[in-house]
Amino acid sequence: MAISKPSVINYLRNIRFLQCVDYLMFLFNVFKNRKPNRLFFSEHPDFATPPLYLSYDAYNHTNWRTYYDTGLKHARLIAELINEYISENEIRICEWGCGPARVIRHLNKIDGFDKVEIFGTDYNEKSVRWCKKYINSIQFIKNDLDPPLSLEAELFDCVYAISIFTHLSEPAHYAWIKELFRLVKPKGILIFTTHGDICAKRLLPAEREKYESGCLVIKGHVKEGKKLFLAYQPPQFVKNKLLKDYVIVKHISNTAPYQFEQEVWCARKKC
Repeated sequence: MAISKPSVINYLRNIRFLQCVDYLMFLFNVFKNRKPNRLFFSEHPDFATPPLYLSYDAYNHTNWRTYYDTGLKHARLIAELINEYISENEIRICEWGCGPARVIRHLNKIDGFDKVEIFGTDYNEKSVRWCKKYINSIQFIKNDLDPPLSLEAELFDCVYAISIFTHLSEPAHYAWIKELFRLVKPKGILIFTTHGDICAKRLLPAEREKYESGCLVIKGHVKEGKKLFLAYQPPQFVKNKLLKDYVIVKHISNTAPYQFEQEVWCARKKC
């Protein structure tokens, strides 16, 4: 009988050997991307890239063309949602969980707005330090795994988080959704992504059954917040629990045009 890849990964997770295997995968990924990365640098000699280990820790790859291209596409997604739901001429944006700046570095100017002020936060101190050194005109601060953030209430027109709730426990979901809405202005928006129906194919049968019942599915046995700590959010969970006290203005279940597998949610505070 064939053994599925999810079963193997689950076994390594349960015996707490997954991080060791992941380190070997990191070394292989660096080796595999040597030539593509040299080509990228020849085409973009002035483009600052983060240390390889920071990229792999955040994005599970070390390919700079992928880092650049997906950063642009996902920034375009955020910009389109901001244009659709924000009417101010001058706006302030915050990316919670910015990592080594894959997306945020492309948001300095958004068509239709006279002034765009941007903040980025992350709980990886090394990522924040690198961002401060190489990404100009954006303010970066470090946050902890648990809220609050050291920012005043109702400061932002838009707060967004790409692939962050996907690596948090259930209590952290509720704590952070409350904290992020604290930072959003009354007419502002919160944008975040989830492991939805497209990603649910990676679940084992028992996990899939739990997911289909509308419950959050957690794959742990590694440090919370890291990429190997996984959370799968069925749409029922997001609608009926996580965002039950807020107004959902948009749910994008198919993000393939943005080279993305996760679902996107955009929500506001109730009037």
